[in-house]
Amino acid sequence: MTFTWTTFHRDALQSLAADSYADYLRRSEEAERMAAQFYRVAREAARREVPLLAAGNMTAKQAAKNLADRLATKHKLTYVVYRNGARVPVRAWAEAATLAKSAVAYNAGTLNRTRQAGVTTVEVFDGADCGWTTHQDPDKANRTVRTVDDAADWPISHPRCRRAFGPRPDLTGSTSAASWIT
Repeated sequence: MTFTWTTFHRDALQSLAADSYADYLRRSEEAERMAAQFYRVAREAARREVPLLAAGNMTAKQAAKNLADRLATKHKLTYVVYRNGARVPVRAWAEAATLAKSAVAYNAGTLNRTRQAGVTTVEVFDGADCGWTTHQDPDKANRTVRTVDDAADWPISHPRCRRAFGPRPDLTGSTSAASWIT
């Protein structure tokens, strides 16, 4: 089957690019008490690596490694310091950020295609202990059925989240969002 770009593909890619840019910008603003150089450096590196991930030229782990390597070698950044003072190795930060963006983009694509097919519900595949809005949320996500709109609101619940969605055309929109698949 030959791949062709459709409006849905372009919209998903534009959404990923806009969301990625906003997320990296927000992350750099949180680290403002670090040197102003981090902002310019992280943004420059992300602009080079994230589009390659979005275009499918590499895996999220490859993009994260490239981003971390660029920050470490070219700009001598070894840690990202969060607002709470936590020092996170740049490689761990880049991997978490890139994996999160990759997961959100993958799930957005699934949900866009699900909507295009006229399906209104999805089954959630996630870690057994993963909550719906945060990892600690008592509303456990795995094996629940959610509306496509609810799934779009919570494509992942935390960094390194393994959440994915499966369209459920066999169910109607009246299915309870918290019902369990048996």
